[in-house]
Amino acid sequence: MKARTVIYGAGRQGMIVLETLRAIGKTEVIGFLDDNAAKHGTTFHELPILGGMDWAKAHRSESSLGMIVAIGSNDARIAIGDKLREGGFALLNVVHPSVVQMSGVTMGSGNLVCAGAILIEGTRLEDDVVVNSGAILEHDTLLHTGAQIATGVHTAGCVEVGALAFIGVGAILGPRVSVGKRSIVGAGSTVLSDIPANVIAYGTPARVIREVPDSINWNEILAHG
Repeated sequence: MKARTVIYGAGRQGMIVLETLRAIGKTEVIGFLDDNAAKHGTTFHELPILGGMDWAKAHRSESSLGMIVAIGSNDARIAIGDKLREGGFALLNVVHPSVVQMSGVTMGSGNLVCAGAILIEGTRLEDDVVVNSGAILEHDTLLHTGAQIATGVHTAGCVEVGALAFIGVGAILGPRVSVGKRSIVGAGSTVLSDIPANVIAYGTPARVIREVPDSINWNEILAHG
């Protein structure tokens, strides 16, 4: 019998996680959870939206029930992941079968690695990290909790990406550079020196443009990479 899994987040990333789990073929997705109460009792990709955090709390005694948070917002993904862990859930790592994952790659929990990504030896993912399709993480790259790597990003060796940071589509991170906590690197940028925490940087080479606002519009960031 296949393990039973629930996806937290009935949106675009939830769709990606669903298709990835189906490609893996080792689990049965029984439905979605979502914080938007208006979605409860409806369906998403022909699966029921069962409820929200209250549903999770009511089913936390089901030790065989797997959970993965599928939300693009780094802040929201971390917050929900923490609540689920506090409730006793062990979050799944979801790695597409087409991912090249060399020996010595380590992961915490709640991570999503999408189709076609390449993870070279020594790469480390903490918790609730998203690595989108086609990204290449060279040796000894470290992604801290809640970081997100967009499609087509390429990190050189020994790169460090801070917690809750976002690296935009097609960005290149040079050898041994670091991007600070909650910083954002714009699409197509080339990072050749360290980027501090809580800033927005872009360009070739990437330069700090301004500080990250207290409230991030993740829909806008994800739409523009």
